[in-house]
Amino acid sequence: MVQDAYVNVAAAQLKAAGRELTPDAISIMTEVSSDDVRELLLSPDDAKLGEAEQKINAAARVLVGWHTDREYIGPYGLVRDLPFARSDAPGKRDVRGFVELAQRYCAGYPPKVLLDELVRTSCVQDLGNGFYRALTRSYVPEQLSAESIRRFAQVVHNVTETLEVNLRRSENGARRVERTVFADYGLPRGALGAFDKYIRDRGQIFADDIDNWLSARSHEGQKDTVQTGIGFYHYVVNEEDERDFGKTLRVEGVKDEK
Repeated sequence: MVQDAYVNVAAAQLKAAGRELTPDAISIMTEVSSDDVRELLLSPDDAKLGEAEQKINAAARVLVGWHTDREYIGPYGLVRDLPFARSDAPGKRDVRGFVELAQRYCAGYPPKVLLDELVRTSCVQDLGNGFYRALTRSYVPEQLSAESIRRFAQVVHNVTETLEVNLRRSENGARRVERTVFADYGLPRGALGAFDKYIRDRGQIFADDIDNWLSARSHEGQKDTVQTGIGFYHYVVNEEDERDFGKTLRVEGVKDEK
């Protein structure tokens, strides 16, 4: 599965660059043998990863819509609990359901399949009374699923591409935003949990602001668009990895400026 994700990402990069899509070219990029690349490109798993990407996009879009669309937000900006479909709440006027939400933000994707996925991943809670409650604005697939492998490959690709752009720099000197903040003298181990909570709370506010800005300017059917966004993550340095990396640099003859 991991090899499949790497092969798919490499294939997408080659297509975007207008280069010929060959097993040998992908093998050079991924260090997966040409024979394995050829087999993976022809395997049904490729279709599964395509379905996984569709599910990720659909789940993300419907959650954003649920949290930002005025028709699905109640007083004081609180997200409304929804029935599966409007017809499931005949006694309430102007009640829109999850089906209508899904049809608005990811038309063509089965609402029941999408809702089951969101409930399964604890993004949405089944209240047991015919209504469903959104628990989070972000869709995070479970570990080692096709969706999580696809997401892993996308995140790695996006981060490394930004680093590569900034390393090479474009002809006009433009660089993409890249910031790292860390404790100069380390953080007491006992404070790690508090730091995690702090960045989750503040990071969600930041992510929501960016999401609102993008949502107001991104509409289906637009022409001449570019897929763009931001990503942020919390890292904890693995000291053993750092020592191994330092040894590798010395073996390769690269001066470690630390």
